[in-house]
Amino acid sequence: MRGNNNRKVGDIIRKLMKNPKLSEKLDKLDALEIWNEIIGEQLCKYVIEQKIYKDTLHVKLKSAVVRNELSYNKSNFITEINKQLGKKIINNIILK
Repeated sequence: MRGNNNRKVGDIIRKLMKNPKLSEKLDKLDALEIWNEIIGEQLCKYVIEQKIYKDTLHVKLKSAVVRNELSYNKSNFITEINKQLGKKIINNIILK
């Protein structure tokens, strides 16, 4: 006979969130979302690819002018992303 598998969805989500690997990946997804909000919809059009690898946000852009413009504010972007997340996720931003 089968056991009772009735569990609350909230309990399952809390248990999943305690997994450090899953929690880290969700934090990285949140950081990418915050990055997109910070640079805005107009500049997001120039982004070809973005990923977080080893605490560094890698952003590949279509335009050298946009890359140059964003490079002036890298430290502000890092501070803002980490502040909104409430922990230090991003240490560096590489614009390509």
